[in-house]
Amino acid sequence: MMATIAERDVVKGYGSKDRPLLSELWSRDSRGPNAAMQARGDHQPDNRQIDYARYYDPAFFQQELDKIWNRQWLFACREEDIPQVGDRVPLTIGPNSYFIVRSDTDSFKAFYNSCLHRGTMLCAKKEQAETIRCPYHAWEWNVDGRLKRIPSHWDFPDITRLNGSLPEVRLERWGGFLFINADKDAPPLMDALGPMPAHFAAFAPENRYTKARFRKLVRANWKITQEAFQESYHLYATHPEGVPFTGDSQSQYDIFTTPLGAVGREAVPSAVPSMHADSSATAHAAAMVAAQVQQMWHYPEATLPNIDPAQDVRAQLGDWLRQSYEQSYGRPITESDAVMIDSSLYFLYPHFTLWLSESVPFVYQFLPHETDPNLCYFDVRLLMPWREGEARPPAAEPIEIGADESIAEKAPAYGFLAMIFDQDMSNLPLVQQGLKAANPAAPYSRLGAYQEGMIQAWHELIDRDLAR
Repeated sequence: MMATIAERDVVKGYGSKDRPLLSELWSRDSRGPNAAMQARGDHQPDNRQIDYARYYDPAFFQQELDKIWNRQWLFACREEDIPQVGDRVPLTIGPNSYFIVRSDTDSFKAFYNSCLHRGTMLCAKKEQAETIRCPYHAWEWNVDGRLKRIPSHWDFPDITRLNGSLPEVRLERWGGFLFINADKDAPPLMDALGPMPAHFAAFAPENRYTKARFRKLVRANWKITQEAFQESYHLYATHPEGVPFTGDSQSQYDIFTTPLGAVGREAVPSAVPSMHADSSATAHAAAMVAAQVQQMWHYPEATLPNIDPAQDVRAQLGDWLRQSYEQSYGRPITESDAVMIDSSLYFLYPHFTLWLSESVPFVYQFLPHETDPNLCYFDVRLLMPWREGEARPPAAEPIEIGADESIAEKAPAYGFLAMIFDQDMSNLPLVQQGLKAANPAAPYSRLGAYQEGMIQAWHELIDRDLAR
């Protein structure tokens, strides 16, 4: 557990009367601040110089696999990914592999992805079967892992139904998500989740489905890729079109410590100009752009709102978004303006991100490459509600996107946001290459004291885990 340190003299955001900090916007929320909006982190890191070698050194990569990925709760899949008994999916973490199976109507199991006979991988892709059967010699188990059959069993007298079950990996559930942990002695998942169950109670991720999904190979380390989303500081240079209606410099960052590590939150206000925007940008214009974006992406049947610039523009935008949601899904919604408008990204150490946002309800998963620390996988889901009274739609299958392929071209369901993702992806190989070219006398980053605090905190946790 990270030690909570005394408050330091750190400037926590940069705003003005007309472009307030997110905390000020939330205090004025037309629905009143909720528990999530009132929560503040309990840890302020002071870890601004990160050694570049940890992003590419093979020995460091191996230590991460041994001491982080084998000991932390990892997001494996959604329950909806394997809807029928016998459905299963693999999860690869570096050279390690597991698979998750629906073993009963409302039960799930996770196993090491290796046959007890000669080590053959038992689940190489998403599949469905009544039993788990090795493709090499047909050793067979029930979907709950109990040994069912060994051909020529007479030749293996030492393996019986008493000792021949598949070795399990711990699996726990929350919000429709399935997490696994290879450490049998780790504290329970709820200890790792910290404030997330309470903050996401009304959002109810268990009552959503994966409308779209892509999985991209990235020419960068998994930490570099995750760090691209742990700060909004890059918006000014990487996403300049968002500056007039996104308050990047007014964002709020919180680190909530947990018994296993931390949950970080990056909360970015929308419908307010950035402090980087010129004087012509107004809150009214920002709210109208935000409405146009949401109409284009989520609510094409809705009529754009007539927002009065003399009144609270965010309250009006929030009302319009709630009305549009109810018309689209046939169900009431009482969420705050903050949840309807803003982007609050919750990061669960080491690799899982869930957005508390109706505007951009994303799920991120950052996974190391099988062998190369210079590569990783970036898995993105669009987690949406469905219309009241209708059956849950099937979960979208992931679109595989190569390292040199465009997300906008391969995953059009993400609309204009696919272009935003492509902008992010364009930076990452340059980071991976550039940090190797740094001055050898000072091969380390120089992180911002506040805006890049989550990056600082994650490396504190990495150092803690590697020292175990």
